[in-house]
Parts: sequence; C-alpha cells; structure tokens
Amino acid sequence: MTKQASKGTLNYYDDNAVEFAIQTVSIDMHNLYELFINQLPQRNKHYLLDVGCGSGRDANYFAKQGYEVTAIDASAELIQWAEQHHMSSRITWVHLDFSSIEKQAWENKFTGIWACASLLHAPFLELPCIIESLLETLTDDGVMYLSFKHGEGERVDEERFFCDMDELRWKTIVANIPQVIEYDIWLSSDKRVDCKDAWFNVMIKRENNPIRSSVK
Repeated sequence: MTKQASKGTLNYYDDNAVEFAIQTVSIDMHNLYELFINQLPQRNKHYLLDVGCGSGRDANYFAKQGYEVTAIDASAELIQWAEQHHMSSRITWVHLDFSSIEKQAWENKFTGIWACASLLHAPFLELPCIIESLLETLTDDGVMYLSFKHGEGERVDEERFFCDMDELRWKTIVANIPQVIEYDIWLSSDKRVDCKDAWFNVMIKRENNPIRSSVK
C-alpha cells in the first residue's frame, strides 16, 4: 500500500467518523462475542485489546461484561466519538495506529485481542509483522480474533484500502509468523442487512501446540 492509499483510508474515517459510527454502532455482534469470550482463558480479571475500535461498539460491550478494555484506533475523530458516546471507567481509549503497537509496554498484558474488521486495512506483506507484535501482547494462553473481507487480493474501494483474505493467503501469513499458534478459520455473512460481503474469520490461540487449522 502506498502512503497515499494509507492516508486516504485514514482521511476517509476522519472525514466520515460520525456517519460511520452511527451506521455501525448498533450492529448485532453477539454470536461473535460469545465465540470469543468462550475461548478466553480462565482468569479472575481479563484485560482485552480492541484493535481498530471504530465506534466503540465492541469495547463498550466487553466493558459491560466486566472486562478491562484498551481500545485503539488510528482515527482521532472515531476515538473522540467513541469516548463521548460510551462512558465507562473500564475502557481506556488510545489514538494509535498499527505500527505503534510494538512500541507500547503491553508485553503479555492481554488475555484477549479483538481485531474485528480492522487489520483488513493493513497491507498483506505487513500483516505477519503486525500480527506478531499483537501476539507479543497476549498472555501465553490468550486468544485473538481477526476478520477480513473474503477475497484474493488488495484493492481501494471508496478511498479506503482493503486487504482481502482467503485460506491460502492466511496460510502464507502464518508461515511468516515465528510464534507457534493454533487457529480456526471460517466464513460468515455480513451482519449488515444491506451488505452481501462474505467475511473470513480467524480465531488464534497462543499456545505451545502444533499449528492446526479447521474451516467451520
């Protein structure tokens, strides 16, 4: 992705923050929440990282379940909107992009990472490094959820850069991640009634087990 494409994506979210937040804040994600929460390790207290938090919908849900949430987004306008509309002492809102994750003092901090429709704006060749930096923030038995639009390449759509994902592309990414991970992949339909996109979902467990993939 060129710097111009990256800037165009960020400009889109800054310029359309209110409209985007209103369109996405009420989408029903409970089935995915349940899958994610059921995979979390046994802990008395959970610290979650919401990567690309957008409207704050998901961070707010997890906070209401009693989890401590760090919610990050590269769009200052979206962070501002989310913080204003979700008042919770359990959420820490941070204006932060993907490249700055590795610079944070977050090593082994989070039991769960939620990256719903966010890493799809990162270039394919950069994804192994970004995912590796996220894995470093997980506890040894932590889990990470990712989702991408299902497809085979990279594209720009309405000013935004997208990296689509399929099983072959995902396996290429895994081959370039040094950590041993166990993961499940599956396809799902879009939660928005007016959208027919298919989504490629990944649930990663950071464990000392051989890599395993299954499509549900």
